Amino acid sequence: MARTTVKSGSVSITVQPWQHPSGRGYFRASYHCPLTQKIRHITRSTLAKAKAEAFAKAQAISQGSLDLATLPPHVIRSLRRLLESDPQLSLVDEFLAWKARAKPEKPANEAVAEFLLLKKANQGRSTQNYLTLKKNLTPFASRFESRPLASISVSETESHLASNPKHGNRTRKNVRAAIVTFFRWCCTMDYLQEGKTSAERTSTPIIEGSIPETYQPEELRVFLANVKPEFLPWLATAAFAGVRTDEISPIPGSKKSPLDWADFKWDRDLIIIRPATSKTKDRRVVPILPALRSWLFEFRLDAGPIHRTHAPTHRGRGKGAKAETARLGALVGGWKDNALRHSFISYRAAIVSLGKTAMEAGNSEAEARKSYNDAKGPDEAAEWFSILRPII
Repeated sequence: MARTTVKSGSVSITVQPWQHPSGRGYFRASYHCPLTQKIRHITRSTLAKAKAEAFAKAQAISQGSLDLATLPPHVIRSLRRLLESDPQLSLVDEFLAWKARAKPEKPANEAVAEFLLLKKANQGRSTQNYLTLKKNLTPFASRFESRPLASISVSETESHLASNPKHGNRTRKNVRAAIVTFFRWCCTMDYLQEGKTSAERTSTPIIEGSIPETYQPEELRVFLANVKPEFLPWLATAAFAGVRTDEISPIPGSKKSPLDWADFKWDRDLIIIRPATSKTKDRRVVPILPALRSWLFEFRLDAGPIHRTHAPTHRGRGKGAKAETARLGALVGGWKDNALRHSFISYRAAIVSLGKTAMEAGNSEAEARKSYNDAKGPDEAAEWFSILRPII
């Protein structure tokens, strides 16, 4: 049976099946205790009983009532000392006002929704950052629901980061970065106290350096010989100029301007990557090398996008066995995401300096060295860039 939720006012409590270590089945309702700031559980033998108790608890929390019988002994002792020292509770209002300033009660799911709405409105031409934040923060909002942001501990955030067994260290690091960005925004909105947030106090997953995936010249020959004509400009421009797929064919909904035939200055052997096209929003100049000219010259137009359909990648566009990359990848043992661009940088760096190559690719030299450079030899590079279109 799937989990169910009972609600009273703004308080929701989830009820779901739960198995005792003995193997016997029960139903458990879990809720956040506003007094102790801890997760509490109600376990009953039937769904009806668990839902009834959960609703009563949600109603009590929503109405601000307090069941003294449920309080642990140390809390009762603390309350007794408070009453003994301040029988009229004259300091309670002052304390509550301070607590509201110190630990705002903004629900996590509301704050995430507000944050994503702002990011969507300010996303500019590219939607990629907004979509990435949405992908990484939506599970966080679902996990903590209406929990106050200030009550989410470091250990709970760590547990969330480790909750998806399919996520490797790189993905967990990206998710952590999104939550850190969100929490820092919450500080600027006074939803959290300034200082090091619980997200920032979590451990950062360690990513070991790896050699970027590239293609061999013979594999590129296979691609060029078998690619469908409508995908050839994309393939050749990625392989021989290192232009990003999202610059050639922005994702659907993006306001970015795709690479245009008017950007090719054939008389000067240059491609001008406009700020409206560039991922980094910076203008850059890429050479039209002889190999690229040989493959594209007969396709050239005065103007218009060089690629008129969605890019044939697996990540959100053209998914499935019929995707062009899947078809081409099957010819060489599998498609490698971004490997055409990786290959250009690695082979080009073997001919000119890595710094110059990084400028052509729109990266810093440090990033190119860390993420893209496979340290190819000049002989390998010469073979890659000598793959010219056959003269028929």
